[in-house]
Amino acid sequence: MIKSFFTSTTYGHTKELIQYADRVYDEKEFNEDVILQTAAPLASKLSMGVVDERTVRAAAGITMLGAIIVFCVAYFYGAFLPITLFSTYSFIDFFLRVFVGVQYSPSLYIGRFIIRNLLGQQPDWVSAIPKRFAWSIGIILTGTVTLLFWSGNNGLTSQLICLVCVLFTWMESTLGYCAGCHIYKLLKLEPERCQGDSCSRIL
Repeated sequence: MIKSFFTSTTYGHTKELIQYADRVYDEKEFNEDVILQTAAPLASKLSMGVVDERTVRAAAGITMLGAIIVFCVAYFYGAFLPITLFSTYSFIDFFLRVFVGVQYSPSLYIGRFIIRNLLGQQPDWVSAIPKRFAWSIGIILTGTVTLLFWSGNNGLTSQLICLVCVLFTWMESTLGYCAGCHIYKLLKLEPERCQGDSCSRIL
């Protein structure tokens, strides 16, 4: 059951996609592009749950910025209420992503608005299932630190977990490296449904 939860290709935005030259396009976008149409015989269709990598990285950057601010407030001024509230928000945000749906995450919503509306960038679709695994790790980390902060434990353990969270979000937003996704690959989890070898190529 747990493996099925982390391998279901219906998680995320279910879209009809076209993969060509290591890039994934929305089928409508691909069909409307005259230049891409010449490569249609070399392209392959995908049907799976995806997320926009640019939106995910933007959301990670937003989370990182907020975490740094509240961490500095706690460290330099001894005010732990902001970091307690922010860790609670982060836990809820990750919980919504993993168990309810990516479209209900406030951070992803803001990230999508920035990427699509303010910057005018096109989505960069990637498989959603490794992200779900990574965000589940986020639930564990933020859930743990939230419990510690609300119980009044503001010591080294809580601060170290916060620093780990900041490090992970920094790697995601700045380097485009998803630590949780890397762990997912090391565990050799495979999607329960895959069209040809497309899932392995899109991960």
